Amino acid sequence: MNDSVRKALIAIVVLSLIALMIYGFLKTHEYVEEPVIQPLQGEAAKNPLYASRLFLKGMGIPATSLDSLQSLTELPDTNTVLVIESKRETLSEEQQSRLIDWVGNGGHLILTLVPDWSYYYQTEEVDADDNDTQASQDSNEQELLTSDDPIQQVLRIHSGEAIAFHEKKSVKIQLAGVDHPLEIGSNYYEAIALDKDHSREGLEQVKIGNDLFIIRQQRGDGLITVVSDLAFADNYNLQDYDHAELFWHLIHGKHTALSQPAGVWLIHSDEMPNLLAIIWRHFWAVMLMLAALFIIWVLRVSRRFGPMIPKASEDRRNLLEHIDASGEYYWKQQQQQILLDSSRQALQQRLQQRIPGWQAMTDKAQATLLAKRTQLSESHITLLLNGDITRNAHEFTETIKQLEQIRTKV
Repeated sequence: MNDSVRKALIAIVVLSLIALMIYGFLKTHEYVEEPVIQPLQGEAAKNPLYASRLFLKGMGIPATSLDSLQSLTELPDTNTVLVIESKRETLSEEQQSRLIDWVGNGGHLILTLVPDWSYYYQTEEVDADDNDTQASQDSNEQELLTSDDPIQQVLRIHSGEAIAFHEKKSVKIQLAGVDHPLEIGSNYYEAIALDKDHSREGLEQVKIGNDLFIIRQQRGDGLITVVSDLAFADNYNLQDYDHAELFWHLIHGKHTALSQPAGVWLIHSDEMPNLLAIIWRHFWAVMLMLAALFIIWVLRVSRRFGPMIPKASEDRRNLLEHIDASGEYYWKQQQQQILLDSSRQALQQRLQQRIPGWQAMTDKAQATLLAKRTQLSESHITLLLNGDITRNAHEFTETIKQLEQIRTKV
């Protein structure tokens, strides 16, 4: 068998093995597409009612999203539905009053329940010695529920216990004017509780079991709808069960399918805008002018011709020059003894620190030791330390210089 036949057989065997492997892989594996949930992006990541706005637009109702309650500087026409999904913590008293008046003039306001409420216990103390007091009155506790939200105070409502779904995935509720029940998925909802003095006139109650989930209260010519939570209408839940239809019917609380609202304003936050946003909103012209001036200044100071001139070093006078000037001044003022005594005292303090036993030495021993260290004569050292320097100004100044030199070198 020649080489060409052998190579052909090897090639056939290798190709056969590759074909068998491919065939076995295709028989044992299957191409399956699996959906991957992508995180929300853009406006949908910040606006939980983004899907609701698109849904309303698809149904032919103009819908607008506002970033926060602070954007509500002017109220819309009363033919517009206002949906506030936030907790309304930054609403001023003036804004709250305007909202209530707007509803009374024919507007439709949809709110979520604010679960900020408190207990107030009032205990009546009873005299234990009073025989007429019954035992049941020994601990008389009265519970008063109040809401911190001013709009809920106007409506005489507050939050109650969590609504129980009894492990059901969904329940059905019935809205007035809807010919069939609507299915809503289970979630954490707090019940709406009515105060005892709540007016039942013009009130519609929608319950889940025995708990209030939605109330619609007529006020003047308008309508206030309070929902336990609009979580069923957010980006994640709007497509489930009958959530979209429920939201559509809530929007049409004052209208019919043939008479739709002129528009819907959706507010999902009550955060205060940052300082830069406020400045830009009211002083944008000033900011643009300052930015232009800053750019002009940067362009101006960034231009130079040629290399930078090095900064000249500052000249410092020698210490001996200062001593010379001080000695001449003291001599003219006839106060040379003051400068001489202070210089000798400073030298003595220095020598005491540097030479052990210096203070116990005699003047002759001190002069001998300094003469060895400074290479000056003993007589000159004795004159510097203890002599009378009163002959002329030059000698006085030289003495001060030599005392300072000895002090710095020892």
